[in-house]
Amino acid sequence: MTARPFEWEFHRGRKVTHIPSEGRLPVSDVGTLLGACVTGAGIAQVIEIRIEDLIKDGSLIDLFPDWPDERFPLYALLPSRRHPPAKVQAFIEFCLDSLSPATSVARSKTNRQ
Repeated sequence: MTARPFEWEFHRGRKVTHIPSEGRLPVSDVGTLLGACVTGAGIAQVIEIRIEDLIKDGSLIDLFPDWPDERFPLYALLPSRRHPPAKVQAFIEFCLDSLSPATSVARSKTNRQ
């Protein structure tokens, strides 16, 4: 692991653009990051569900509205067993329902078949 910041990824459909990021104030804490952005100290790439209220009240603005398909990955690592524990499966289903309504609709149609 290095102390260098991650590249920024911008997604539009199947097109992905990678942009190296640099800055004088690299932070690893989301609260500090958002505080710096709200006070005008910089820009950040953060997951939208963390900043919905700040966008609504005008504290932050979307700099790239033409690139709406950016998603931060969320992975579930399961043991090699065939059936994960019920609480793990319930959490995965909760995440799918919360983060991607289209996925939960498709999954519920598949489960009914």
